[in-house]
Amino acid sequence: MKLKQLLFLAIFAALFIPTGHAQCTKAFVKKQCMPRISPFTSNGQLNSTVMLAGQTAELMLNFSAGLNYRVLICSQDVLGKVEFKLMDKERNVLFQNTSAKGNPDFWDFNVKTTQQFIVEVSIPVPGKTNGIVPSGCVSVMVGFKDK
Repeated sequence: MKLKQLLFLAIFAALFIPTGHAQCTKAFVKKQCMPRISPFTSNGQLNSTVMLAGQTAELMLNFSAGLNYRVLICSQDVLGKVEFKLMDKERNVLFQNTSAKGNPDFWDFNVKTTQQFIVEVSIPVPGKTNGIVPSGCVSVMVGFKDK
């Protein structure tokens, strides 16, 4: 009986180990995302997570006055074209990539006064999934430079 219980526990544990996080590491960000933040300097914060098709996540970020910024959304190809928008604290949309020409994965802007913005990231649901919901790493990166 104990052997069956140990086997059950081993299988149960294996099913709930977050295997997606193995793909969403500093190595992914360093290799896939960091080169695309250039010519800006990364702020050094790592904001990455595994997301599923149909999910939305929000992140509150601080931006200092007098700097130019790049907000970059970097994701694994399996997720398709990730949607994002940048909003002020009152949730007024300042930028939405689906409304911009070419549906870019970044936005460059400058900040006149220090303030907080909300970055909302959404993973679209693909047309045909054959019952499989895609998941993959998504990283929100912030780069800055003087004006």
